[in-house]
Amino acid sequence: MRVAMRPYLAQLRAFFNQRHDAADTEAGIEGLVTLLTVHARLRGQVAVSELDHDALSIQFEDLRAIGDEVAVACASMLREFVLFLAESGRWSGSVEGFKAVFDLISAQGGESPVVVPELDEDGADARWAKLPMVSTARALLAWVGEGRDVRPDGSLLDMDLAPAAAAVGLTVLHDPGAAATHLPWDPEAGTAVATLVQLPKLDAYWNSLLRAGLLTNQQGKAVPTPVVSEALHADSGFSARGVKDLIAEGLYAHILLNAVGSENDHTVTQMAAALLSKAGSANPPRTEAAFAVPAPGELEPEQAHLQPLFEKTVPAAESLLRAAESEGLVRIGKHVRVPRVLRAPLERALTRVAEELLA
Repeated sequence: MRVAMRPYLAQLRAFFNQRHDAADTEAGIEGLVTLLTVHARLRGQVAVSELDHDALSIQFEDLRAIGDEVAVACASMLREFVLFLAESGRWSGSVEGFKAVFDLISAQGGESPVVVPELDEDGADARWAKLPMVSTARALLAWVGEGRDVRPDGSLLDMDLAPAAAAVGLTVLHDPGAAATHLPWDPEAGTAVATLVQLPKLDAYWNSLLRAGLLTNQQGKAVPTPVVSEALHADSGFSARGVKDLIAEGLYAHILLNAVGSENDHTVTQMAAALLSKAGSANPPRTEAAFAVPAPGELEPEQAHLQPLFEKTVPAAESLLRAAESEGLVRIGKHVRVPRVLRAPLERALTRVAEELLA
């Protein structure tokens, strides 16, 4: 197995180092080698660039027999590895196989209050077709065309900010001297921007296309992955639903993880994640209550010191959910609800967010 993984190690180590310190990266790689060795024995072949769903099911049964905490830790490790395979364009299996493996690993990572319903194929296809996020992702991919030059980390060049933003429905101007202020999801037409991080909507979609494997960074050029790109443009079928599912997960996670409060306290992220979790549960929150800021004197005396925190955090969390609403990721009416077809990607995104906050 070590020989089979040798071509991957440098890039895999760099990928892990973005999320962990050097010691944890090395420990993670050693653990991964062990897991993949056992996996190869169960499936009867060595194939580092894809995992087998049935073999994984047996593997997790054995891990659960050792202890739930062991299974959860191994699920986290394998989850990062399959994300690496997707983002680097190294996954050699089908889109269907990736989604099946990814869903299994995510489910083994822990329970969630989100209710994921069973949907028939025609019903699921129809629901995906109504979501603005699908047409927006398609438009951004169309703008990429046969490929676009990017930075070493895969981010857009400054010269491409305005045209890429136009592809996702934003009208902005690129100005290297523009103030580096945080802009809303849908800034006013003609707003000047200096960097990609000032455009949360464009940043979220670009990041999601990369993470879903629709784009791969090939020597400084973002290039569409043909099979996955075709799946995004399809209106029906398992592959079409699978790739849209992965994009939705990326959007949820990116929106939440880029909502860090002052001094990295993550309170906005945590509140917005909690609201989305409830919105995907069997008892979605009432909108009036979800976005209510306690009035002065309304809190219990021992909680009075939290008043300033609520005044700051609740409106910020609401703005995140309003951004998600504009992409069809959540519906805000009498209640705040996550569409049924989006429950599975939401559940995985919440797991990822929790892992990154703990890290």
